[in-house]
Amino acid sequence: MRAVFLDSLRGLAVIWMIIFHTAYDLKMFQYVTWNFSEGFWYAFPRVIAFTFLFCVGMSLNYGHRPKINWKSLNKRSLKLGGAALAVSIGSYIAFPSQWIFFGTLHCIFVGSILGALVVNHRKLAWGLLAAILVLQYLLHYDIRWVSSILQKPSMDFIPIYPWFWAILLGILVGPYLSRNTVLQQMKPNKFLNFLGQHSLKIYLIHQPIIFGSIWLVSQLV
Repeated sequence: MRAVFLDSLRGLAVIWMIIFHTAYDLKMFQYVTWNFSEGFWYAFPRVIAFTFLFCVGMSLNYGHRPKINWKSLNKRSLKLGGAALAVSIGSYIAFPSQWIFFGTLHCIFVGSILGALVVNHRKLAWGLLAAILVLQYLLHYDIRWVSSILQKPSMDFIPIYPWFWAILLGILVGPYLSRNTVLQQMKPNKFLNFLGQHSLKIYLIHQPIIFGSIWLVSQLV
């Protein structure tokens, strides 16, 4: 079963992702001078990552309740794991000094498995959500030590801690949103739904297309 509002939200995140990566690539080719380390361009990709992860959490309610669908989970995990590996290999070849060792797709891969294990245990999910928010945002316990050990900056670093909180929030809020009358009666937007239903494929191909197009223009100019 698919939820129209969920596909639409995921499709919107896809559009935001394409906009951000276009801007990022323009900066790499020095066509723009925007600062990506603060302000809007710093917050924007984090909003995008949160939206994708939140959608992951919501979708788990549709696929793994009242019990885990192991066949579906294994199939999806193989697909996501292979895609995440492809991103790591591709980014290492293209940008060896900033390759993606644990980006958004890696977080979705691991988070989908962990989320499936807790989606039917609501009290545990609430406890984990509270623990992560307290540790990260009240006690300021982060995992910057990971970067110090690896000593490699990454173009996209979305660690499972603390970002698993976004998936947990989707798991916990999802059932309430699915019963919302306004959302249930929402008319499907074919374009957003198409993007949302094919988000993984678009995720894998959009950056090479954008980067390659800007590179081609730069060569011609």
